Amino acid sequence: MIFANGGTGEHQGTAHLTGFVGFFLTLEGIFWLLFSQNLDAQGPSRPWPFALGTMTTFLALSQTVTALIQEFLVGFAAAQAADPGIPASGHRLVPFEALGQIPFLILLSLGGAIWVLVTYAAPLITAICSPVRGGQRWVFAVYYCAFQIPICWAYASAWRLQYVPPDQPTNMLSLFAFQFIQPLLWLR
Repeated sequence: MIFANGGTGEHQGTAHLTGFVGFFLTLEGIFWLLFSQNLDAQGPSRPWPFALGTMTTFLALSQTVTALIQEFLVGFAAAQAADPGIPASGHRLVPFEALGQIPFLILLSLGGAIWVLVTYAAPLITAICSPVRGGQRWVFAVYYCAFQIPICWAYASAWRLQYVPPDQPTNMLSLFAFQFIQPLLWLR
């Protein structure tokens, strides 16, 4: 569910969308991976469906990373902002103010690195190392873009609904371009 500005669950709209997209990409990745294991004249495994299933699974992982890390960062920022001081038990291990922004930056850095690896590096390595040979590897790029472009457009639309006031003009192409570097948007 995508929430408009100021609504209940304001920070959960894009996280719900990424979870939803990740779930369906996982189903498609499983389909391709299972389809690649059919025994036929080519042998026990088919290279095309296996490579497509692997790429789809990596895209699903990138959506999962986006949903989880964004929620962790929002939750951490909310906990840090609402820190009441001493908890009811009378003690805590390390106060939030002593940690500063270090946990936030570590989570952002690690999540961003993992996101880049599963969104861009892993599908590229899958296409390069695929047993599919010859000049047909361009199909992998088309397949990847056929998923990534509509997904990024949907996220740009959701981000606009969630964070941009309705009366403010919006450049959708800029929001769309930022979706290709999503970890920068996790700071919002």
